[in-house]
Amino acid sequence: MTHGRIGRRENVALFTAALLAAIGGLIYELILGTAASYLLGDSVLSFSLATGITLFGMGIGSLLVNRFRAAPAVVFGVSEVLLGLIGGNSVLLLYLAFGRTRLHWVVFGGISLTIGILIGLEIPLLVRTFAAFGRRSTSELLGKVMAIDYFGSLVASLVFPLVLLPQLGLMRGAYLVGALNVLVAVLVLLQVRTPRRILWAATAAVVALVGMFAAANRIERSVEALTYNDPVVYYEQTAYQKVVLTDYQNDLRMYLNGQLQFSSLDEARYHETLSASAMTSVKDPAHVLVLGGGDGLLAREILRYPSVKDVTIVDIDPDVTELARSNRLLKDLNKASLSDPRVRVVNDDAFTYVRDSDAAYDVVLIDLVDPSNEKLAKLYATEFYRHVEARLAPGGVMVTQATSTFFSPHAFSTVASTVAAAQPDRQVLPFSTNIPSFGEWGFVLSTKTPQNLISQPLPEGLTYQDRETLEFIMRTKPARTEIMEPSTLLHPRIVEVYNRDMRQWRYY
Repeated sequence: MTHGRIGRRENVALFTAALLAAIGGLIYELILGTAASYLLGDSVLSFSLATGITLFGMGIGSLLVNRFRAAPAVVFGVSEVLLGLIGGNSVLLLYLAFGRTRLHWVVFGGISLTIGILIGLEIPLLVRTFAAFGRRSTSELLGKVMAIDYFGSLVASLVFPLVLLPQLGLMRGAYLVGALNVLVAVLVLLQVRTPRRILWAATAAVVALVGMFAAANRIERSVEALTYNDPVVYYEQTAYQKVVLTDYQNDLRMYLNGQLQFSSLDEARYHETLSASAMTSVKDPAHVLVLGGGDGLLAREILRYPSVKDVTIVDIDPDVTELARSNRLLKDLNKASLSDPRVRVVNDDAFTYVRDSDAAYDVVLIDLVDPSNEKLAKLYATEFYRHVEARLAPGGVMVTQATSTFFSPHAFSTVASTVAAAQPDRQVLPFSTNIPSFGEWGFVLSTKTPQNLISQPLPEGLTYQDRETLEFIMRTKPARTEIMEPSTLLHPRIVEVYNRDMRQWRYY
């Protein structure tokens, strides 16, 4: 090892290593939290555990550093190689654990802890490496390395959601960061006398991770098949969510972030009920707003009504709406509804749209994913439903999907209570229908003219819904609810309630 004052080349190499290590460390935390939230459905718990366990592991790693007697640069290099291999394969291991075993929480905790320990070694070892090169002021070194670490965390927090996740997806992103870690190791190891076998091992690790990166799409499809049980015919990580289509024996299914959105075998029950409940309760509905519904299935049902002049679909994800337009399987199912000249697609946040728009609609249909995480909470808040009411024409009707009345009864009641609190001058009607792939599913309708409920004729071509069924579920036997605290932007109760309801049905 070179002693004396640190040279310019070594200085640049070590500070670059510190920056890249900091970026990789935080990205691993984000990858673990995101993967767990996709697989397990509770983003708050997933990210909390990923952060907590990793930080705990970092503390252990900082304590273990004193046990190593080898040169700090060599120990750092070896630990970075291990971090790259374990972190790079973390998503694959989590998906395999979820698809094959019931020990995925244990695997998740073990990977998070191991990665945390290895990250915890980085800063102490880097400081010692700098000192070994001649930088004797430990406090100065620590301050600079910590500053670089914090700066790297900022870079990681921007790169992961804006570039890495939407462009590469979780698995390829993990392999890229893993390869980055090994390159950091090589960068440091080349500055010191390093056993040749360690350099060869690091080189082999880089090659392996690059190879896994290149094959990641094929690997991911194979693993996804284990997760979804059916052949995956489409997979994409968009800027907003993971989109998966499966197809088996004429059963086309869509999953968003691991949550089933529809089964082609019975989706008509859902979409016919959601549309018919509102469309038959307004005389000659002409202008319809759909919030969500990027798959085009709800638009298909709306277009059956001859009075409809225009349908505005607001869905935040342009990749989903483009998929609905172009994918043969999905386009056949939605009858090419998004290509109909009466349909206008707006790729925007639903909350922002209803807040900023000045348009008036006869019917507003809300077809959003379940409120499983805090990102969705605002779309189930009193403030959101007030903005929706402002978009309704006189005599207009709003209907929203409201989760399962069986699996998440308290969440269903919370949606009903929130709508009632947000729209006190309107009558709120909770109801439900049975959808085999989901179970008993709830909806909440709001109207100022309850006397007009189901007063208009149903269109031709429906496969499930009829007037007698509508009368039964909406008038004769409406869904039962209990009074719950409304969900608001400042207190998003809906997420807590929904996840508490769903937790009892999970074996993990």
